[in-house]
Amino acid sequence: MYAEEWQKIKTKVPLDLWRKVEVLGFDSSEKAVINALEKLVADPELNIYGKEQKIRIQELKNELENEQRHNKESQSKIQESQSKILELETLLVDEKRYNQESQSKILELETLLENEQRHNQELQRELEIRLEESLKQAKDLQKELEKAERRELYFEEMHNNYMMQMQTLINQRQIAAPGAKKPWWRFW
Repeated sequence: MYAEEWQKIKTKVPLDLWRKVEVLGFDSSEKAVINALEKLVADPELNIYGKEQKIRIQELKNELENEQRHNKESQSKIQESQSKILELETLLVDEKRYNQESQSKILELETLLENEQRHNQELQRELEIRLEESLKQAKDLQKELEKAERRELYFEEMHNNYMMQMQTLINQRQIAAPGAKKPWWRFW
């Protein structure tokens, strides 16, 4: 159809225009350019306004198809919504039944709660009495602990005094006769 020689061309096309060309079914820029140049060569007096109208008609067809698709999707969504509404209505009826059952259970639980509260109050009184007894016992134990601490201090002081007396006695013996030999029966 064409000679073996080819002319390479490079051009930039506005993105909006290219999208319109893609809508017409051209998947590569090479095919679109070749097709456009063939039409231009075949009919040099081709009305540019007519081309624009054809493109506009094609765009409108595409928009119409999109709207029809959108309408079908909307109708399917409406049907889905209606089925969901029916499901929700049945759920509502079930929930009303459940609420009535729950209210009767709530009344039963309220009476049970009142009984438990009375029982808890009695237990609380018993615990308060036990707490008072425990506090009293703790005070008694604290007093005994203080007495034991005083006794311990007393014994410690007594021990220190005893040790001081012993040290004093040892020092006196060393001063009195440092070189004197002790008889064998004396330990000090």
